[in-house]
Amino acid sequence: MISIAIQGLRGGVGVSSVVAALGHALQSQGERVLLVDMCPENLLRLHCNQPVADGSGWARATLDGEGWKAWGWSVLPNLHVLPYGRLSEAEQGRLELHLRRTPQLWRSLQASLARSFDWVLFDLPQRLVGHAQIGACDLSIRLLEADPACHALLRQTPLRPQEWLLVNRYDPGCQLQRDLLLVWQQLLGQRLLVQSVHRDTAMREALANKHPVGAHAPGSLAAQDALGLARWCLERRQLPAVVGALLDAESGEGGRS
Repeated sequence: MISIAIQGLRGGVGVSSVVAALGHALQSQGERVLLVDMCPENLLRLHCNQPVADGSGWARATLDGEGWKAWGWSVLPNLHVLPYGRLSEAEQGRLELHLRRTPQLWRSLQASLARSFDWVLFDLPQRLVGHAQIGACDLSIRLLEADPACHALLRQTPLRPQEWLLVNRYDPGCQLQRDLLLVWQQLLGQRLLVQSVHRDTAMREALANKHPVGAHAPGSLAAQDALGLARWCLERRQLPAVVGALLDAESGEGGRS
């Protein structure tokens, strides 16, 4: 099983949409995929046709002392989602404290999932350290947009070892975005994925229809980008040693913008 942690460099960069799109793209290649929402906003489920009013999920089950596996949803054959669930602000705080005190929780859960899935994709929150303690992942992707805010954050945010950067909502018609991408290519080297996810109204339309973009509009640019990202992930599964060597070399040359 390969686990992927996907987190935004800042809030609002479209992590849940990309997680859903990538999960569907991997499933379309014959892989068994589980999407896990670690965010209290509980939005990933809305890409997977779960009723808006349904408040079930792993976080809700954890606080209620119930088994969390019963709350997974089948989206398509071999594509499943594990929602976060609906919690009050106070309950979110309690769960965060619990997860900080038991960092081994998701590590052991990952091990149990290996029997049923080829890929587990984690939608990580921006600020909750405990919620992001999911154990070691095979791939770590930081999502960003080509805008001045992300550029400033890149200059002050240490990159994790062996972490990749993916540009979302890229608009090649925008001069500023083209310029920033050129700067990032020079500063970040191999860490910046060649594959970007282009700005595409199909992404918003897919969420409105409660489906991953590849299921809603398979011919859309965003869906094709997600498929390209899925193929990149499949290649990484075959080349773990090469990937580690590349990123280690980048770290030796600076590793941060």
